[in-house]
Amino acid sequence: MNGKLMKYLDGVFLPYEDVPAVRGLKEELLNDLQEKFNDFKKQGYDDETAYQLTLDSIGDISEIIEVINVKTKELKQMVQKNLSNINLQNSDFKGVTVHDGKFNCSDLKGSDFSGSDLKNSSFTSSDMKNVKFDGADLTGAKLTMSDLKNTSFKNCILDQTDFSYSDLAGVCLENQTFNGTIFNCAGLKGTSFKNSVFNDISFKNTDFKKAIFDGASMDKLMYAVLKGQKADLSKVIVF
Repeated sequence: MNGKLMKYLDGVFLPYEDVPAVRGLKEELLNDLQEKFNDFKKQGYDDETAYQLTLDSIGDISEIIEVINVKTKELKQMVQKNLSNINLQNSDFKGVTVHDGKFNCSDLKGSDFSGSDLKNSSFTSSDMKNVKFDGADLTGAKLTMSDLKNTSFKNCILDQTDFSYSDLAGVCLENQTFNGTIFNCAGLKGTSFKNSVFNDISFKNTDFKKAIFDGASMDKLMYAVLKGQKADLSKVIVF
């Protein structure tokens, strides 16, 4: 009967399969329905009666789904608004365009900005653990004084992006090109810059000693500074 409940939910949720928040609701509902079905069975009902009672017990879930879907769409449309000081955990911002946006002091844990255009937007003092910026344009963006643990930056544009005073410990920044990127006073313990290219970056008061630079390319000035910090530059390319 669990398969029948799953098939029922698959049909109800089919139009919303691309909405992460709705997918989460589907998983929760399935667990609830299975528990309710088992309870009705324990009360002595046959399979078909227990199944119908289970569905009747949750009412019209399509209304609940639509509310979540509308909320997600509204978040995507808030591109010109100040989203500072807001709990935005696990929000779906994939593909949005937000120039000069403000996400300061917000809780963005688990949110997805993949493929978004975030030029000159500010994320100062925000919690961005487990956020996805894959394929995003972060030109001129300020990700300062923020917690960036486990944040993903695959294939990002990071020209003039400011990471000052942020914790990038253990973050993967491999195969990137950094043009004018700012790392002043950033935490870079275990941060991987493998095969990345550094052009005119700023790194005042930054300890690169425990960062990983295998296959990275940099100019002579940066090489000299990192050498002075006793960073491992044995596999670095100097231009």
